[in-house]
Amino acid sequence: MSLDVFDYLDQIGQQRYRALIFHTSHEKSAMLSLFSKKICEKTSGRYLDLLACFINNPNYSDELSSFKPEKLREFLIEHSRGTHLLNIDRADFLLDTWRKKDKDAFFRFLNNQWDGFKDAMKAKLIINLQTSSEIEALSILDSQGNSRIRELSDFSDIM
Repeated sequence: MSLDVFDYLDQIGQQRYRALIFHTSHEKSAMLSLFSKKICEKTSGRYLDLLACFINNPNYSDELSSFKPEKLREFLIEHSRGTHLLNIDRADFLLDTWRKKDKDAFFRFLNNQWDGFKDAMKAKLIINLQTSSEIEALSILDSQGNSRIRELSDFSDIM
């Protein structure tokens, strides 16, 4: 049974930890981007293409080798201000530059540090990634024990 993404986001909005991972295969990445843009349009959320940010901002691209999870955390906090939903698309390239310990720190941040009880982290956070064995092996759960990692195919289409 397909989930309604808007009902799902409402449910996550009631949780303390509001960070999500949406993923799909490489071939369907454009569909995930479109899906994410539609979510943001319908909810007045903020959509941000992380790869485009790095390409279009020389400061970020110059810092790519030193743009570790701590800097991404600051970036996410800054861009989540003034919105209830921040959807970060095409983040894979950044994770691909990190060592395992950096990736682990980032996934730990998504699991239990993007804390809705903190003023700077009130927004729901969605990170869009390509499906990988690493993503599929993660366990990031809500307070009812349901996964906060969802495949694009888990959701019904939105018009």
